[in-house]
Parts: sequence; structure tokens; C-alpha cells
Amino acid sequence: MSNSAEGAAPPPKRKDRLSSGLPRWQAAVLLLLIAWLYASILARLFLQWIHDPNFSHGIFVPLFALFVLWQDRKKLVTIASAPSWTGLPLFVLGLLVLVLGVWGAEIFLARVSLLILLAGVIILFQGWRFFRAILFPWAFLILMIPPPTLILQQVTFPLQLLASRLATGLLRLVGVPVLRQGNMIVLAAMPLDVAEACSGIRSLLTLVTLAIIYGYMMETRKWVRVVLALSAVPIAVAANSFRVFGTGLLVQYWDPDKAEGFFHTFEGWLIYLVALIMLFAVHRVISFIWKSGLPAPPNVAHQGGQSAGTIHIPAGSRRFGIVAVLMLGTALVLQAHSHGEVFPPRASLSSLPLQIGGWTGTDDPLDKQTLDILGPGEFLMRDYEHASPPQPEPWINLYIAYFPTQKAGDTIHSPNHCLPGAGWVPTSREVVRLTRPDGSSFPVNRYVVAKTGERQLVLYWFQAHGRAVASDYWAKYYLVSDSVRMNRSDGALVRLMTPMLDGESPDAAQARLMKLGSQFLPLLDGYIPR
Repeated sequence: MSNSAEGAAPPPKRKDRLSSGLPRWQAAVLLLLIAWLYASILARLFLQWIHDPNFSHGIFVPLFALFVLWQDRKKLVTIASAPSWTGLPLFVLGLLVLVLGVWGAEIFLARVSLLILLAGVIILFQGWRFFRAILFPWAFLILMIPPPTLILQQVTFPLQLLASRLATGLLRLVGVPVLRQGNMIVLAAMPLDVAEACSGIRSLLTLVTLAIIYGYMMETRKWVRVVLALSAVPIAVAANSFRVFGTGLLVQYWDPDKAEGFFHTFEGWLIYLVALIMLFAVHRVISFIWKSGLPAPPNVAHQGGQSAGTIHIPAGSRRFGIVAVLMLGTALVLQAHSHGEVFPPRASLSSLPLQIGGWTGTDDPLDKQTLDILGPGEFLMRDYEHASPPQPEPWINLYIAYFPTQKAGDTIHSPNHCLPGAGWVPTSREVVRLTRPDGSSFPVNRYVVAKTGERQLVLYWFQAHGRAVASDYWAKYYLVSDSVRMNRSDGALVRLMTPMLDGESPDAAQARLMKLGSQFLPLLDGYIPR
């Protein structure tokens, strides 16, 4: 009888349900603490949405998530509150990831920690059933966070090459004479550089976001929603390739100046509209082949008591106290640590001697477009020449990129992506060790690259705090580690390049390269602090 009576009991009112999980004043306090923890992180994220076209879609992601919650509000109020202590480890993990992200100069971790922390709070005060009900809008929020730069570089450059390949093929198909070198499309009128902005990453991220929104609004079948989201990837790639193809036609048959400015921007919007039409067409084809059945009945949440396996927590104030103290302590610790990132004294890269031994250097200034891509650091590009009888030796190019801080998300661009982008095709890759004059050695990347019959030898490594490594990922690991231990996030990339003589082996070219390298290596500590 008691079970029947319990099953027939009316659903709890909204006010009772909320107060059983978290009183309003406690919710307000927790929101204020979260705002204190994440104010600077979210402000920087918002500014990135505003100023970085690649992630301008991010501003709509939280708005749509709130719309979904509002749309499901009647269903959500019927879910009985079943607080669970299992949310506490997730909440603590969110705080630890936040500390690691802030101290370790990894802005992606700091941003993702907010989602982990929110999941922990929801489960701790409302339970797993409620969290499962809002799983989609919670998971959708990941799209508002730009991927880590290291991962983004791994995706952006292949997209640049793919867009240039497809566009080149289409131009040849319509009879346009064209030569492709990396992501550079050489036309008779002018060369066309498929830069990062033309890689398609912008349209890819935006179209995937819109495909998920479209699938949620227009489809009830989950598998169709997944197909629509996945189809956004090839659609975005194809649309971007057509954009580059259209730009090539403008340059070839109309006016090279039309490759930039209004026509280039308008072409981007037009192609993007075509991509949306293609997404709609895919949905229509699926709906035509697989007829949509009746909509699924609404997912009425269980309105009874606490679900099995959920730990009953008699004192909600205990949960509130633990969470509030942990957030308050974390905020105070982060605030104390934020005072004064360490910037050790160093000489400007421009003061590196132009005369090193018998080598004479000539600076090669970087253009504004390149500097905008590289980010807020200090850069040196210099060619050294040595007039040694009976004939001059090939020039040696020295490139150093130094970042005083990487906590804002700006990081070093690896030659692993830049060289192929300039048309240089690696013919061999290996890690070798360079020996300093004092006898110590360190690992460096050694590439032999070729373009139109010319070969060059490239040596490069990442250097920071007296440590030199060859791997991008080890450089990132040490960046996080040193930021936590030393409150320093400075670091540099050092690259040496030289043409290879006919028949010259990589070892012989490296030995010639190190005639200069061995002389400037001891100087680096004055410009890249230990």
C-alpha cells in the first residue's frame, strides 16, 4: 500500500524541488564564486570570439545551450532532486584542472575546467538523473572553446594543403595553367597564397556547430543528427576548396586585385551559403530515403523518490560548505600566484652580433601578415654569409622566435608545418644531436627539404630555461611543468637553414652549418634566459 501511495503522489512543486537540492541564496553564492574564479578566463574567451574570425561562432554556443535548457524547462522541473556525493570528485577535478591550466600556461585546460566543475556541481546538488537530462547542452558547450594551438596547427595546415590541391585540380580542369608549391598556387597573373585564414578551419568549426544546432531543431532521430554533424566536415572542405578555386578564376580572368577586399569576402559568404544549402540537401535526401517515423514520446523523468544507488545526503548545507570553501581557497591561491610572472633579464634578439667569426649577417624583416600569424613575440630572421677563399660558402639563415610569455595562449609555430606550407617537401626527417663547444649535446630536428630541384638542410629545436628539446609535445610538457614550478612561460624556437651543394650529404651540410652554429650557440643564453 505504501508503495502504491508513493507512486501516486503528485510531483513536487518547482520551489520544493529547487530547495531540496540547493536553496536560492546558496546557488547565488556559488555563482558568485564561480564568476570570481573564471572572470578573467571568460573575459579573454569572449574577446577571442569577438576578434578571432576562426572562433566567432563561439558566442552563439552558450546562447543555444541556454535556449535548450529553457525549452526543456517543464521536463526538468519534474525531475526529483537526488544529490550525489559522486559529483564531489568531479568538482575537485575541475578545480585541479583549473589550477593546472592557470599555473601551467595552458589556457585550454583552464577553460575546459569550467565544464568539469559545472558537471560536478550539478551532480553533487541535483544528481545524475538531472545531469543526464541536460547532457546535450552541457556537452555542446565544448564547441565554444577554441582547441589547443598545438592541435589546431596539426589540423589547419593539412586543410590548407587539401584546399590548395583541390583548387589546383579544379583550375586545371577548366584549362587554367597553374603550378602548386605547398599551399602556394602560382597563376600567370600572380601567386595565390592559401593562408591559415583560407584553410577552411573557420567554416569547418562554424558549420559543424550549425549542423548540430540544425539537427537538434529539425530531427528527432539521433543517428540522423550524428550523420548531419559528420557530413559538415566534407561539406566545409569542399566549399572552401571551391572558394579558393573561385578566387583563382577571379585572378586569372578578371583582376588580381579582386583576390582581396570586398569580392574575396563576398565570395566567402556566398560559398558559406552554398555549404548550408548542401547540409540542408543532405538532410532532405536522408529524409526521403529513410522516412521519419512518429516522434518519440517525451522523456518523462521519474518523479518518485531517490533513484537506486544514490546516496542520501540529509544536510545540504554540508555540501554547500565544502564546495564554497574549496572554491574560495582555489580563488585565493590563484590570486596569490598571479602576482608577477617571472620575466628574467635578457638582451634583445636584434642585438645579436651581425659579425660572428668570419660570418656577416643581414637582417630580413618579416612582413605584417607573417607577424600577425606568429603572434606577440620577438623574432629575428637573418642571413649570414662567409667569404672564404677560394669561393664563398652558401648562406646560412638563422631564425629565432622568442615569446616572453605564453599564458595568453600564444605559442610557437613549428617549422614542421611552415616549411611544407612554403612548398618545401621533406625528403628525410630525423632527430640528431648537436654538440656544444663545452662538450654537452642536445637533440634537434634535421630535415632535408626540396623544392623545384633545390635542396636545403634545416636544423631546429625548442629552447627554454637552459633546456633544448626537439619534440613539440615535450616542449609543451616542459612549458606546463616550468610554469607551475617557476612561474615562467617564456620559450623560443631556433632554426638554421642552408642550401645543400650538388651531391652534398646531410652530414656534410650539417658540418658546414655548424661552422656558424658552434660559434653562436654559447651566445644564446643571453637572449633565451636559462
